[in-house]
Amino acid sequence: MSVLRQLFERRSIVDEIDQGTPGTGSWSQGMVWQPGVNGWRVVNVDQAMRLSAVFACLRLLSEAVSTLPLDTFRREGGTRRPYRPRPGYLSFDPPQGSRIDYLSQLMLSLLTDGNAYVLTPRDRLGVPVDLVVLDPDLVEVKRERNVVSYKAQGVPLDPRTDVLHVKGMTLPGRVTGLSPIAYARETIGLGLAAQRFGESFFDHGALPSAVIEAPGEMTQEAADRFRETWNGKHAGVGNAQKVGVLTSGAKLQKVSIQPNDAQFLETRAFQVPDVARIFGVPPHLIADASNSTSWGSGLAEQNLAFGQFSLRPWIDRIEEAHGRLLTSHGLPDVFVRLNLDALLRASLKDRYDAGAVGINTGFLTINEQRALEDLPPVPWGDVPPSRPEGGPT
Repeated sequence: MSVLRQLFERRSIVDEIDQGTPGTGSWSQGMVWQPGVNGWRVVNVDQAMRLSAVFACLRLLSEAVSTLPLDTFRREGGTRRPYRPRPGYLSFDPPQGSRIDYLSQLMLSLLTDGNAYVLTPRDRLGVPVDLVVLDPDLVEVKRERNVVSYKAQGVPLDPRTDVLHVKGMTLPGRVTGLSPIAYARETIGLGLAAQRFGESFFDHGALPSAVIEAPGEMTQEAADRFRETWNGKHAGVGNAQKVGVLTSGAKLQKVSIQPNDAQFLETRAFQVPDVARIFGVPPHLIADASNSTSWGSGLAEQNLAFGQFSLRPWIDRIEEAHGRLLTSHGLPDVFVRLNLDALLRASLKDRYDAGAVGINTGFLTINEQRALEDLPPVPWGDVPPSRPEGGPT
């Protein structure tokens, strides 16, 4: 019996392997570098998520995947058919947590650390009873003599029965995935530096909108009286457009932001597509419309590209990992699918046109097409249409 199973039967795994307190370290201790006054300094992933572009990319990808329908299937004679009953741990029934929470935590771990570690406590028959996403900073992975070992806070984990390891992009010879946050440390650090500069500029800047230049010497009392008189006559909406009169050779000079101070706005704007590039997200989906046509000319094309190039790699990794989990307890011909169809569906007209082509060519029956539209079958819907003249028999 594995160590983890003994722990689970004795008491809750979460009691044995402390998940840590959010915001006090744990998974947020990432390798992000940020330029500081005295050189380089380390900031954590929690601070990186304070950059709006980073937070938007993590939110978009994690929520897009976590809201996809999840189901189990088995191939029978070349046909994919739903597998019932689904394993309990993939049904996400109480007291187990929800599917959305589980997939969201899984994706956030992958997007920040490049790895996701899932505890898979099992019953006496070796079937998982729950799926618990671990803080990746609590997990230690080593390879010694071609054997990979796992520990969580000193508790050994059997990779065959205790933990499911999902990796992101991985370098050859490595046992763990690459953290997008860590490898984008300079880009994220620059964005955070620009963000701090803007905060400091507006909160602590001492730059007036205009100054009055008076010839000769003026006492502090006279300068204060002059300023209060001018503000009293011209400050506020009610005094707008009033003509001002300056005497004794005084001059009014407007103060503008220097170009090197205003440049931080350009830097901030550039950070959005730069961060989106790191996470493979279309910039227009995180509110940057500067290159909205670069992913396609229509919404359907843009959504299709987002599904193919942004979501599909992550979904395939998650499906493959859970396929290994099913194999581990005697279901090698059962697999998991996250259904992208709901997200990537074309317009109503395009779907109906495609369905008509499928029905008229004998590729689909009416009921098969109705099922794709979540409509109930009709009595005559299983009868194949007549073959077109000269068509295959």
